[in-house]
Amino acid sequence: MNTKLKIYLVLFVIALLSCSENTNNIITDKPDTTNSNFALILCEGLWGYNNSTISKLNLMNFEVENDFTSRNNKNFKIGDIGNDIALKGDTFFVVVTTSKALEYFNVRDGKLIDYITFGENSAPRHIAVINDSVVGITDLYKDCVYILNIRSKKIEKVIPVGPAPEFVEYHKGMLYVANSGYGDYRAKEPKAGTLSVVDLKSMQEVSNVYLAPNPIEIVLDTNRGKIFVSYNHLPSLKDSVGGIIMLDLKNLIRLKQWNIQSPRSLNLDFSTGDLYFLSNGKVMKLNVETDELIDLVINTKGNEVWYSFGLDTKNKYILIGNAKNYTVEGDLLIFEKVNSIFRLVKTIPVGVNPSEILIKN
Repeated sequence: MNTKLKIYLVLFVIALLSCSENTNNIITDKPDTTNSNFALILCEGLWGYNNSTISKLNLMNFEVENDFTSRNNKNFKIGDIGNDIALKGDTFFVVVTTSKALEYFNVRDGKLIDYITFGENSAPRHIAVINDSVVGITDLYKDCVYILNIRSKKIEKVIPVGPAPEFVEYHKGMLYVANSGYGDYRAKEPKAGTLSVVDLKSMQEVSNVYLAPNPIEIVLDTNRGKIFVSYNHLPSLKDSVGGIIMLDLKNLIRLKQWNIQSPRSLNLDFSTGDLYFLSNGKVMKLNVETDELIDLVINTKGNEVWYSFGLDTKNKYILIGNAKNYTVEGDLLIFEKVNSIFRLVKTIPVGVNPSEILIKN
């Protein structure tokens, strides 16, 4: 072999090694969002189509893995109408109403850990994580909260509350439950439109206060001792627009109330105490001390429906689940705050009817 050929071969090998090293560096430097800086988007799908999905979004580079759980669990689907999602450590939970199930997965790889099914005539609705082993789940049809041990897969207690309970939140041994009355359908029943407080020591309801027609969502500001509850419009009441109520967390005294058209997807900025939500095609910010209400982002496409909203205070993003017309795959719209104005920076296709956005920073 002549000298020139030897030199060319040596240079070729060096080039190959260099490419290999560069590729390895790219893989090593890829952001790890298994513990933080990600969002889980629950897409509820269409009733009767068994097409609920989860999308996992990397908030550092906007890479998304759609159908996160089905892609990582062969022949397993979330089911029909995924209605709520929660995270505890490395485990995330999905409540699936029509399929009557609670499913839990590893947030790192989407692998199914286990699932629990409920009995006939049940409609599990929303979840509150109590500790590593126990969760509370409302049942829309059975008017109760289940205290469920996810390790033993047993219901430890069934606690009656009001009609058609929706959101449930946990704080210091207490569960706070919004009893919706299911809109007009059960609005005249006892305890419709109330907040139930459940003591987990006695395993029973210890307080019940009237709020407004059709209360749905609850957010707790434990730093400032406040409870926020949103309530919706009732078709039978022509002058009803819905709104938000603020209660004292300790004694449940009503502190303030704001009339706001059908607020949904309540998000709290825990550092400032400001409340953010969707209303009438807008993302709005409410200063609960001064009552100042600001439009942050407005939906200019009247034929598309903004269905969910998430506030990323760390990265200064607003995430919006665009359901479009409710029948096709939706989008996740990402707005970034630039000089006090939110600008659209990314549109990401997701599943059908993105209804819940969970952000972990």
